[in-house]
Amino acid sequence: MQTLNLLFNLSVIIFVISTMLSMGLALQVSQIVEPLKRPLLLGVVLMTNFILVPLATLAIVTLLPVDTGTEEALMLLALSAGAPFIPKLVEIAKGDTALATAVMLLLMVATVFILPFALPLFIGTEVAVDSLAIAKSLVVMMIIPLLIGLVIKAKYDTFASTWQGRMVKLSNILLLVIIILLTLINAKDIIGIFGYTLVAILLFQISALAIGYAMGGEHHYKRVVSSLSAGQRNVSAALVVAAQNFTDPKVSIVIIAVSIIGLFILIGAAKQYVKEKE
Repeated sequence: MQTLNLLFNLSVIIFVISTMLSMGLALQVSQIVEPLKRPLLLGVVLMTNFILVPLATLAIVTLLPVDTGTEEALMLLALSAGAPFIPKLVEIAKGDTALATAVMLLLMVATVFILPFALPLFIGTEVAVDSLAIAKSLVVMMIIPLLIGLVIKAKYDTFASTWQGRMVKLSNILLLVIIILLTLINAKDIIGIFGYTLVAILLFQISALAIGYAMGGEHHYKRVVSSLSAGQRNVSAALVVAAQNFTDPKVSIVIIAVSIIGLFILIGAAKQYVKEKE
C-alpha cells in the first residue's frame, strides 16, 4: 500500500505539472490575461464558487441527517476552488482552455485568501488554515510550469507545438493512472460510504455542476468552463486543511470519496458537453 501511495503522489505531481505545461505551450499570455480583465466575469465566477456553491452545500448538509465529519468535509470542499484538473476537464469537453486556465488561476488565488475566513463561518468552529503552505504548492506545481510553457510558446513556437501534444498525451495517461490508483488505495473506505453520506456527496457534486452551468450565461463555451470549474473542487487544498484541523478521519475519507465519485461524474459531464456542442 505504501508503494501505491508513493506512486499515486508522484503521478498527481507529474500530472499537474504536465497539464499546466501543456496549457502554457498551447496558449499566449494575452489569451489568459484577457478574461481576467472582465469585471463581470470575475464577479460571476467568484460568486458562483464562494457564495452559491457553499450555500447549496450548506442546504444539503442541513436538510440531510449526515454526521459531522461529512458536513465538515463537504463545506471544506465547497470553499476550496481552483483545482488543477479544471483545464484538463475543459480540454476533454473541447472547451475554451484559455478561459479555463484563467478561471482556475483566479479561483486558486481566491481560495488561499477566502478559505481561512469563510470556513469558520460555515462550520461554526475555529480552524487554522496555513495559506502559505497551500500557496507554495500551487505556485510550484501550477504557476511555474504554466509560465515556463508560456515563455517557450512565445520564443519557440514550433518546439512548443511539438511538445504540447506530448504533454497532453502524458497527462491523459496519468489521469487514467490516478483514477485507478485512487480507487485501489481507497477502495475499503469508499465501499463504506453509503446511506445519507453517499446521497449528500452526489447532491453536492451535481448541484455544483448545475449551479456553474446556470451561471455560465448564454454562450456554450462559458457554461462549460463555469460548470466544470464549479464542479471540480480543490481536493488538494481541502486535504491540507483537513489534516491540519480535523481529528475525525471521516473528514478526509469523504473528501477522497468526493474526488473519486466526482471525477467520474465530471468526466461524464465533460463528454456530454461535447455532444451538446456538436
